[in-house]
Amino acid sequence: MGQSNAERQRRWQERREALVRANPEVAERELMQAAEECERLSDAERIALADKLADMANRYLWRSHELAKLAMRVRHRET
Repeated sequence: MGQSNAERQRRWQERREALVRANPEVAERELMQAAEECERLSDAERIALADKLADMANRYLWRSHELAKLAMRVRHRET
């Protein structure tokens, strides 16, 4: 017997999440596109989108701090 709709959807979401982890630009591009079309979203959808954008910004900020620390260690030969 074939997979149920819920199983297909779960597998699709797992594949998509793996793609996003491997290529974060995909998620960023999708969020930027959604932000450009936010006039069509409900209040709740706009709030959820704003939360996702803020989370992504925080991850970039965290990553930039980590890279800056690494750069300092490399600069001072402390790798």
